[in-house]
Amino acid sequence: MTVIAVELEDKVFQDLEETSGMFNLPSDQMVSRIVKNYLHIEKINKIRRELKGTAEAVGFTSEEDIYKEIS
Repeated sequence: MTVIAVELEDKVFQDLEETSGMFNLPSDQMVSRIVKNYLHIEKINKIRRELKGTAEAVGFTSEEDIYKEIS
């Protein structure tokens, strides 16, 4: 495991402490969880952006179009 140092604004640190307390997690584990979730969401968003052009090329302009097709 790699250790990094991060500077946080005081308010962000307070929010981190409060939130990690609500989940009964140490702050470092909470930060790790937050980073993992953020990176996962960014990967999904990247895939969505890449597929958008392909979907539009075959006539899908909204999520509703896709739902109609597979229903």
